[in-house]
Amino acid sequence: MDIQGTHSGPERARQSYEERQRALIDANRALVRAVRENMARQRLANAEHAREERDEVRLTAAAQPASEPSTAEREARVRELAEAHRMERLHTPERIERAAQRLLEG
Repeated sequence: MDIQGTHSGPERARQSYEERQRALIDANRALVRAVRENMARQRLANAEHAREERDEVRLTAAAQPASEPSTAEREARVRELAEAHRMERLHTPERIERAAQRLLEG
């Protein structure tokens, strides 16, 4: 510093350099923070996407008819259930007990 209290040339240059360095460091820290936040959001999105993909089952066109009972099979099952209902085989004490439990458990 000179006699009048102003900074000399080399000291002003050093202060200017240090200020620029601090500004660059702050800018780099902000960039790193933004990248970290972006990576965290991306990881969450990837995890959600993986969870959705894992829970999904896709049947090919050839497999879809095999996964569903045919009309004749459905009609046969309906006839069996209707006959069992007429013969009062559907309303066993065990079935009534299970139904009551399901209703009570909610």
